[in-house]
Amino acid sequence: MARDRTLAAAAMVVGMLLIAGSASAQCAMCRRALQSPEGQQMVMAFRSGILVLLAAPFSLFGIVATLVVRMKRRGSFKRF
Repeated sequence: MARDRTLAAAAMVVGMLLIAGSASAQCAMCRRALQSPEGQQMVMAFRSGILVLLAAPFSLFGIVATLVVRMKRRGSFKRF
């Protein structure tokens, strides 16, 4: 039962990744502006900014997961 759900979820994720089109600007003027050399620099800056903003949540999740695993191995982790 759990295996079927896992396979269904994996199939949905793969399907979404295959169907997803490229994200481009919504209007013709924005698209043309982003295709210019200055626009390409702006796109790269946005991508870098997104990676910087993702660093905090991922590191926080990693710290919490590490602490939970350590507590569980020591036996001091109690369920609520």
